[in-house]
Amino acid sequence: MSAGALDRVKRTRGPRFRATFLAIALACLVGLIVLARELHSTVVGIPTSDLPAAGETTLLLGLVILGSWLAGRLVRKISLPPITGQLFFGLLIGPGLWAWLDRPQLALITPSQLASLHGAELLAVVMIGLVAGSEIDSAFVRERLRAIVLLAVGQVAVIFVTVACVAHLLIFSLPQAVIFATLAATCSSAVSVALLREMRHPTTFARLLLSTTVTKDLVLVVAFSIVLFTVAATTSAGGHAWYWIILHVAGSVGIGCLLAIPLRMVLRQIEERMIAVVLVVGVLIVILCEITDTAPLITALTLGYTARTIAPLTSASFFATARRLFLPVCCVFFAAAGAHIDCGALFLHWPVVLALSSTRLAAVWAGATLAARAAGLPRAMQRWAWAGFVPQAGISLALAAQVSIAFPGQAWVRGLVSIMIACITLNEIIGPILMRIALRRVPEST
Repeated sequence: MSAGALDRVKRTRGPRFRATFLAIALACLVGLIVLARELHSTVVGIPTSDLPAAGETTLLLGLVILGSWLAGRLVRKISLPPITGQLFFGLLIGPGLWAWLDRPQLALITPSQLASLHGAELLAVVMIGLVAGSEIDSAFVRERLRAIVLLAVGQVAVIFVTVACVAHLLIFSLPQAVIFATLAATCSSAVSVALLREMRHPTTFARLLLSTTVTKDLVLVVAFSIVLFTVAATTSAGGHAWYWIILHVAGSVGIGCLLAIPLRMVLRQIEERMIAVVLVVGVLIVILCEITDTAPLITALTLGYTARTIAPLTSASFFATARRLFLPVCCVFFAAAGAHIDCGALFLHWPVVLALSSTRLAAVWAGATLAARAAGLPRAMQRWAWAGFVPQAGISLALAAQVSIAFPGQAWVRGLVSIMIACITLNEIIGPILMRIALRRVPEST
């Protein structure tokens, strides 16, 4: 065999071997977890639920991080974003899928064990927020302000009107349709920054999508709370929405801004052990947000943006370290998001979910495309801008949970929230794939 033919065989077999190895490693990991669980419950006589809490959480974190990483690497072999593999891995090991299949004993993570990962999930959200905030350049925002505003306003207007009309016609009353439509306008800054971190050199298009996503979602948090208050004013519900506006928006932004000042002072004195500093800051944000009942993502976004703006050189090492920790953070966040997916709600309401999700997708395409043309963006950006706003994840789920808080005991809340979560789940699955395609189709030269 000639040298050229041998090289071609190696190039062909190499990716196949790596994909096979990743699949076998992932299967072995799951098999070891199942075997260990059976040994604990049958041979040793210790049920998994009776393991010490710290040891159980550490074991789960190890499973989630390693398995999610392997799944992400595996799906990259078929040109899918790692996020998709991480979501599906979480779905396969989580309780939602197996509860829907009436086989809850097959879930590798029970609902109580999933709840024990809440702290790790919050820390992952904070780390994502810090990186996302640091990726937003003030000069870039000022330069592209018109495009950012037009993209955000165009989407929100088209999505709100279209989705509200369809939701009202299908099943909801007008107030419920307005709540659903406001939630439908949100997207996911976590997905945006995760896909942006895959790129060695983020393009102008990627940075534009992230800046628009963060801006739009921060405004929609306020808008959603106002909508909840307006609807609650016509019922017996109390003023939970205004309380949520003050704490989750003003409080979150305030904490983020205040933390930027001592962080700047600390970073001036510390040059080594930056990983410990990043983790301490992340844990501190989680604790403060839990105590004050504020939003960790908004606080971290504000801190990241403020620290980079007031001390770009001093904070450079801090954010570089946060980016190096981003891979395990994404593994935890997206695997946990997949484990929380409620397959029962998704399939129970599938006709309504499919209709509303399709309407939202069409509205995102129309709103983003029209806004991109009005902003005078290059043709490639006009064609693919919509795909960057399809994903939904953490902030959308948090807003959906506020409906139950704002309207306690209301009969219609359970059905509305179930459909909300099911639609978010569907957008969470297909959104990263579409956004990955868009980022590849729009080169830097545009």
